[in-house]
Amino acid sequence: MSKSLAGPFCKLADAASYVACSWDLTKDEAGRAHWVEFFKRHLNTILKFGLESAGRSEEKGAVERAGKCRDEFNAAFDAFAAKPGEFGRVTILTLDQWRDGLLRKYGFVDPFTLMKNRENEKMLPLLAGICREIDSLDPAKQLEQLVLGIFAGNIFDMGADATAKAFLNSSPDFVDTRAKIVSRPWLIDHYDELAQRLLAGPVHRKAVFFVDNAGSDFVLGVVPMIRWLGKRGTRVVVVANERPTLNDMTIADVRAWWPRIVGAEPSMADLPVELVSSGTGEPLIDLSAVSGELNVAAADADLVILEGMGRGVESNLDAEFSCDAVNFAMIKDTAVAARHHGKLYDVVCRFWMGR
Repeated sequence: MSKSLAGPFCKLADAASYVACSWDLTKDEAGRAHWVEFFKRHLNTILKFGLESAGRSEEKGAVERAGKCRDEFNAAFDAFAAKPGEFGRVTILTLDQWRDGLLRKYGFVDPFTLMKNRENEKMLPLLAGICREIDSLDPAKQLEQLVLGIFAGNIFDMGADATAKAFLNSSPDFVDTRAKIVSRPWLIDHYDELAQRLLAGPVHRKAVFFVDNAGSDFVLGVVPMIRWLGKRGTRVVVVANERPTLNDMTIADVRAWWPRIVGAEPSMADLPVELVSSGTGEPLIDLSAVSGELNVAAADADLVILEGMGRGVESNLDAEFSCDAVNFAMIKDTAVAARHHGKLYDVVCRFWMGR
């Protein structure tokens, strides 16, 4: 198979008209104020974890770097707030790029690395039990529990105010969260159409699964769904960020943890799973610029899954694809909830029937 150059995601229905994020913060004063203040406030949380990850040997230098990072960050975001018209089109994705660029500039490349590993360690022993539970159900109930599990896992998000505060010093209770997912109809609820396609239609050849956070999100939410798809004969391309951001799984994280996932749930060993980098490095994803590796792997895919609030709601909620596509997410930000006429912890199951 020949290699492909980086470019638009090959499964977009029309790359020329694709817009990753429709929320232009230069034109929305209230939205701009919310996000500028959020990013400035949230930087303190990120730097706290960055300092912990730096370790004692780097403590003095890391504190100095954190101070310089905070000063430049606040100046940049205050400048945007004061004169938004001077920055071109700015979305949440733009703010993510500004933030992560400054963090990398000052040496905070993967601030949540210790937390990601800690949460993966805590959740891994629970994986086999979740899989046995799913296996004990009839097919319709299996799918329902898997989707609820994706929502429940997605609550572990250090990029949102409510959940970042909740999980600073504790881990989410996956089973309890799954039991408390809001009742249907959900904020965007295409579950019946999705279930009809998955359970009554032909099995998909290949699914491209864009994954989100570490911990319960990946280990207990995403992995059982990958397993279910794979056991049905669907080849699954697991797609993760190339560069670290927040507590998102990177492709390096996925590759490092995959042998341990297989060790914890041996039924994963022989499933048709491929691990691929998106080529991106933000919690939102701009599908107009992904890796050539991804486009090669996705060329014959007939299902795309975008998981998480960043990838599936803040970006790509209106994206159109040439194949079936699903957006799964839990909403964990008040402004995002209000923009979509919902509330905190509402969930989204958007199904797009491919052209």
